[in-house]
Amino acid sequence: MQMSVEELVQAHFRAYYQKVGTSVPSRLTEREFGFMFFDKGFVRRHIGFTSEQDLHRFLVNQVPAHAYHSTAYYVKPGAATMDLKEWRGADLIFDLDADHLKGAEGMTYQEMLAQVKKEMHHLLDDFILGDLGFSEDEVLVCFSGGRGYHAHVHSPRVHQLKSHERSEIVDFVAGTDLDLDWVFTKKVALSKDFKIMKKDFFSSSMPEAGAGGWRGRIRRGVLTMLADLEFLEHLEAKARYPALAKMKEPAYQEIKKDLFFDRGGKRGIDMLREGANLDVINDRNQKAFLEWVRAELPPRLGAQVDEPVTRDIKRLIRLPGSLHGKTALRVIPMRASQLKDFEPLRDALSPELLNETVRVCVNEKTSIDLGGTRIRPGEMDLPSHLAIFLLLRKMATPPQESEQQA
Repeated sequence: MQMSVEELVQAHFRAYYQKVGTSVPSRLTEREFGFMFFDKGFVRRHIGFTSEQDLHRFLVNQVPAHAYHSTAYYVKPGAATMDLKEWRGADLIFDLDADHLKGAEGMTYQEMLAQVKKEMHHLLDDFILGDLGFSEDEVLVCFSGGRGYHAHVHSPRVHQLKSHERSEIVDFVAGTDLDLDWVFTKKVALSKDFKIMKKDFFSSSMPEAGAGGWRGRIRRGVLTMLADLEFLEHLEAKARYPALAKMKEPAYQEIKKDLFFDRGGKRGIDMLREGANLDVINDRNQKAFLEWVRAELPPRLGAQVDEPVTRDIKRLIRLPGSLHGKTALRVIPMRASQLKDFEPLRDALSPELLNETVRVCVNEKTSIDLGGTRIRPGEMDLPSHLAIFLLLRKMATPPQESEQQA
């Protein structure tokens, strides 16, 4: 007798937890746990475990669809209310989800996974391991099992940070409200003595070559964008850089002339690369130029993480090693250096379980490379772990359901 989708999924999850289990988070006995089940629409939380064996038995016996643990550490993690738990500290969490990607609505699942992986590389290299200065030993990267990644920072330096301090970290990472007067520092370019006063005239300086943090990031971004403008007409430039929509064409053409007109062997852009002030751009256009930079570069160069997740000091986050109830993919923990070679639709499957095949009808528009198998529309027999993924993602239906719908 063929099992229903619900029976097949729960059998797969139970067998996985029996054979494979999960990764146990550090300081297990200080963590709160929460679970969602296939037949319930809420999170059951305020659960604590005294040992790895207790957690394992719960997963096998209860078979949750989603498993979570707290980012915080508590004296009494199983207490019924947050006030009774006695907060001790919390890890710093960064969450990147494909939902937040620009243009995500037009991407396939595979394309979303590839793009969000690229964004996590950026977050790690430029910010977590870069500007923020954490070591790889202090960072655990997790594929969420769905459409994104989490970065867990386990460091005594962050445990006592409160919500507002964590929000400031998000603002830094995203470049929110970046002060361009700080980036393009003003220096006295000329002083003039008048009869009753002395007046200083200031000039904005490009960040120096080799500058770190946001100064260096903005410098590199500005020079890259300006070099791009040389070959773009106004309409083309606005399509590529939407923030240019506010800059009128005469100002755009004047800025291009300032930057690319040969001034006796040197162009304005070459002078900027060598450390010249923004005076290479005419005074009346500098404000429009800086407004464009402010609107265009921070969103492009920052990391757009989910701010509420990072800010929340009592958050539940997916349990590494658990299965995601909407994909049956594993929540895979890894070091930052392992992310490059990680492929979710290959490495997050669990092919060692329920090796029988399941017949499914793959939806008309589905085309995906899953675990080395090219999935195309139509009826086919697939290993159960592939079939479960497709059924949960609604990329396929049982054959009998397809026939009824027809």
